[in-house]
Amino acid sequence: MKKKSLFIFVFLSSLLSAQIVDEYPFEDIYELCGDETIELNTPVGLYDVYWKELPFNVDKNPLIHTTGTLTINRNSIWADVGVISWEATDGTNYYYDQIQISYLDFPIAQVDIENYSGTRVTMCVDDQDITLNATTQNSSDTYEWFLNGITTGITSSEINVLNTNFNLNDENYYYVEVTNTCGTEISDEVSVIINECNCDFKIPNVFTPDGDGSNDLFPEANNSERNSETNINCNATKYRLRVYDRIGRTVYKTDEYNKPWNGKRRKSNVDCKEGVYFYRLEFILNEFTNQDSIKVKSGSVSIFRED
Repeated sequence: MKKKSLFIFVFLSSLLSAQIVDEYPFEDIYELCGDETIELNTPVGLYDVYWKELPFNVDKNPLIHTTGTLTINRNSIWADVGVISWEATDGTNYYYDQIQISYLDFPIAQVDIENYSGTRVTMCVDDQDITLNATTQNSSDTYEWFLNGITTGITSSEINVLNTNFNLNDENYYYVEVTNTCGTEISDEVSVIINECNCDFKIPNVFTPDGDGSNDLFPEANNSERNSETNINCNATKYRLRVYDRIGRTVYKTDEYNKPWNGKRRKSNVDCKEGVYFYRLEFILNEFTNQDSIKVKSGSVSIFRED
């Protein structure tokens, strides 16, 4: 069973530092975080106590310590010693041990937006991807990225925003948790706004509301599987529609956004006859970009029905 060490915490200069106190038999490896200090104590009643660095070479005047207690931190003369050995005797038995001490920094959690300064950037969804990099100070650091408060499942030191489940035409908040033996640190958030750009609204002059699932509506909504045939290429586009027959009677109207016409009369829900109808469209391509002005277009559209 692994032996537990005693931790003595000392409040100094408004920072919480720790001293680890341990007794023989010692651990093989101790990890010290930041300015932590370790105090290693040998059993009482021993003599001919020697602490020394390995490999031992008298000609190189190695470090030697001859008391029952050895105190080490990253600023001590023992900090650069790879392996420390200890030996002593009680007159009958001989004691010997080796230890190693590694020094770790507390994790630092900071996110840099590659090729950008600051913590907020706006991009188009069809732009080149943006990479977020987490700073690292220890090779043993591990990472977990979060988007809008939910883990992304990505555990590398960097993340590409277009490979995440971002919100389109909205602000997305990313941060990273960095963890190592010394603890966990959470970064500040960075904001990436990802918009649809270059939105277009191609108004057709014909549609076929025959219920076959293709070109049944006017105008037709954005459809990634049928982009070459649909009328709107951006999800952000909003419109209101009015449709009139040849003598000016209102066939269809809505004050709600994005309610397309299905080729039926608005009150009776009866199929309109084949022929030419006239429309007035009021639309905004994307209110989240510089395409946020209200546009109006009028024209004609024909209904064809398959037998």
